[in-house]
This record gives sequence, C-alpha cells and structure tokens, in this order.
Amino acid sequence: MQCTVCGRESANPEANYCDYCGTAFRTVEQHEEKNIPQQRANVPCETRVSTLMFLGVMLLPVIPVVGTVAYLVVLFYWAFASNVTDSRKSFARAVLIYTAIMLVLFFALLGSMIGAVAGGLTDII
Repeated sequence: MQCTVCGRESANPEANYCDYCGTAFRTVEQHEEKNIPQQRANVPCETRVSTLMFLGVMLLPVIPVVGTVAYLVVLFYWAFASNVTDSRKSFARAVLIYTAIMLVLFFALLGSMIGAVAGGLTDII
C-alpha cells in the first residue's frame, strides 16, 4: 500500500498506518466495514423464549402436586445453568425475581389480615 502523504510503499498490504510518517491508510468507516463480517461470523445465533415456551412454563404450577416443584426446577435450571442461552437465563431470572416479590407481598398481606382478625378477636373476648 502506498502512502498518500510521504509517497513511500508499505511492506505490509494490510497495514492501517504508514510505517514512516504514521498517516492512516483507511478511514474509520473502512475499518468498521472490514470488521463487521468477522464479528457476525463468531456470534452464535440465539433463540428467544417463544410464546409457547412462555405459556408452558407459566402453566406448570397449575399441574396438581408436582407442578410447582417442576416450575421452580425449570426456572432455577435455566437461571443458573452454564449451557443455557442468555435469553432463557434472563427470562428465568426475571420470573424468579417477580415470583419472590409476589411471595413477599402475599405473606405481608396475609400477615396483616391475620393480625387484623386476631386484633378483632381480642376486642371481642
């Protein structure tokens, strides 16, 4: 490649800068265009959580006896296993956080209701 400033020939045809004066051979856009296909080739195609999979996981607790356990096992596996796609990990972690928040709110509401009923019973007795 020949430098446009000093006119010297570079020994490396893939060089980005002139060996002698340091002038850039390519613009920033040319660097980005050159690197895009290589970056995309290394990124694996990731599947998203489909609507059917979402509904299947959300309906697991409806199954009597084993449904809730299966629901939690699937979510914990997806959230913390190393061979699971990032979209499933994110989905499982979000659902686990949502479930934990709902359980805390449920028990807080249940405790306040029991406290109100117990407080009302002590007034009667």
